[in-house]
Amino acid sequence: MAVLLCLGLSACAGSGGRNGIARTSYDGDIDYGKVIAVNQWALRRHATVMWVNYPTRPERLARNDG
Repeated sequence: MAVLLCLGLSACAGSGGRNGIARTSYDGDIDYGKVIAVNQWALRRHATVMWVNYPTRPERLARNDG
């Protein structure tokens, strides 16, 4: 019974969708410049970055695309 419960929960957790785990479309609010800068900074220092929540651009920049 416990095995079935764990399998069911893991299937729900991996289904993606609106929970932000799996993005199905372009998200214009993500600050890709910051993501690239932080990843390059970490790479130069032999570190690894695991993004849980991507940084977002301020609303005024997201509306104007830049």
